[in-house]
Amino acid sequence: MIAGIRQTPFSVNWLVHRLARQQIDSTVRACAAGWTLDVGCGERPYDDILAQVSNTRVGLEVDRQRYGANTPDVWGSGAFLPFANESFDTVVSFQVLEHLAEPQQVVREISRVLKPGGRLVLTAPHIWGIHEEPHDYFRYTGFGLSHLSHSAGLKVSSVKAMAGYWVTAGARFCYYLQHFEKLGLSLLVRPMYAVVQVTALVLDRLHRVESDAWNFILVAVKDVDSGPGRSR
Repeated sequence: MIAGIRQTPFSVNWLVHRLARQQIDSTVRACAAGWTLDVGCGERPYDDILAQVSNTRVGLEVDRQRYGANTPDVWGSGAFLPFANESFDTVVSFQVLEHLAEPQQVVREISRVLKPGGRLVLTAPHIWGIHEEPHDYFRYTGFGLSHLSHSAGLKVSSVKAMAGYWVTAGARFCYYLQHFEKLGLSLLVRPMYAVVQVTALVLDRLHRVESDAWNFILVAVKDVDSGPGRSR
């Protein structure tokens, strides 16, 4: 989601952006604090949320070609974070893990730079189309995200589906409809976005099937007796 752009139900991805922002907001408020690292920060769409709970925010990004005004603080790879051991109270990473060829290495690096007792807040897709190709490598279940975290010496506090089947189906259908908008049929397609997304939101609240979630959000903590070289 690009900061500063107001979306409505007539936007193709209004629903998933709305739900993602709501859940990231509530999770960050409950879990984040202190020095915060945003791995794969992009154009920093959630920086306003992080600012409410963090003393200092550091945005890291590897792709130098994409960003204009909201530039990262540090250019670098998540696989080799350019920070000392136990530097951060919180690390966040939103919709990045699927684009990493070596995700386990990145989660290990996150664990290394977290202080004991520090938290990781991470989101990643489960059911979604190919995007940002060719750098689109994986999709994750909640179990997969938990496995990556445990393997890096982190204890999972929670891992939750961010919606169920109906949101996933509605969002994917809207992206299909977007092809027709590109053909000049916006006046027809945009009202359909609104109908599909609002209907999907209502149906998802009535019958939520989380095995078909579009996205998961995970919170993990580094044990207070953990440290460099001592991760399980």
